[in-house]
Amino acid sequence: MKSLPFFCFAMAVMAVLFSCKSEPIGGKLEGTYWTLSSAKLANQTISLAKTAETSLVFSEGKLTGKAPCNSYFADYSAKGSAISLSELGATKRFCDEMDLENAYLSLLSKAQSYSVRGDKLEIVSSNGQLTFFQMKQDKAEAARYSQGVGKLAALFPMLEGDVMLHLHPILRVDNPGNYPYQGTIIDTSFYKFFSAEIREIWSGGGGDVMAIGQYGGFYICRVPGRYVSSDIAIFRIQEGEMQHVETVAWAWCDEGWCNQQDAWLTDTDKDGLTDVVQHYTLTDDRGKIKEERLTLLLQTENGELLPDESAKPEKGKFKMARI
Repeated sequence: MKSLPFFCFAMAVMAVLFSCKSEPIGGKLEGTYWTLSSAKLANQTISLAKTAETSLVFSEGKLTGKAPCNSYFADYSAKGSAISLSELGATKRFCDEMDLENAYLSLLSKAQSYSVRGDKLEIVSSNGQLTFFQMKQDKAEAARYSQGVGKLAALFPMLEGDVMLHLHPILRVDNPGNYPYQGTIIDTSFYKFFSAEIREIWSGGGGDVMAIGQYGGFYICRVPGRYVSSDIAIFRIQEGEMQHVETVAWAWCDEGWCNQQDAWLTDTDKDGLTDVVQHYTLTDDRGKIKEERLTLLLQTENGELLPDESAKPEKGKFKMARI
């Protein structure tokens, strides 16, 4: 009977330990960024790779990240504290940490519940547990860019060559010939990275949006105009969005006369910022010029393009294309 107090004490300790076991509480996942801190497969702790961090990002119902060797992706759903993944896939690069990566992806694919507790995320799987901490701000910003507007920016090649880039429109979009700005069609799924106003214009006008390239800090697009995908506009990335700066080149003809505007991207005042020179003409059906003007738009430090009323660009340096 003397052992009874010890037995009661042991049972009380076990009860306390059981009651202290954390129950999953769920929490916000969408729009969060994490770095793997520890992993347990069954009861065995997995040694993490020292050469590269393992990341986890939740965005728009999808889960993505970088494992020790490959990038991975999956659809996810979360309700309450329950979480499940489907269609988990990964790229096919081989490296020395493949065993570690396979163990990590196995744990992730069998996720059952989760808890967000401050700056920590715990995912409990049928075969173990993963623990993450919030990604550092600079790395989260880089991941946010690559997952967002950075995917759109990657469609624009760098344009190199002459000091000035001469942008001019096209009339026959169905037969471009050797037209230099044919570009790559931007899928409509990327339109979400443009402003609502621009999306509305494009959705109502018909035609494709084409990624031409990057030059002088601008992203150059062929955009729907009067003759469908015939205008050229420049954009810049600000606050995670591709923001319209100026439609710089365009053309359209009607009833015996034609409007045309070409543009040149160049640093006219040598301040390190790209400016825009625009050359506009109105001609009749015989090719005689009825109206003509040259305009210089200077880029300010905050990125605005403002007309320089005192500038008088030399017409001979800015000869328009024959379209």
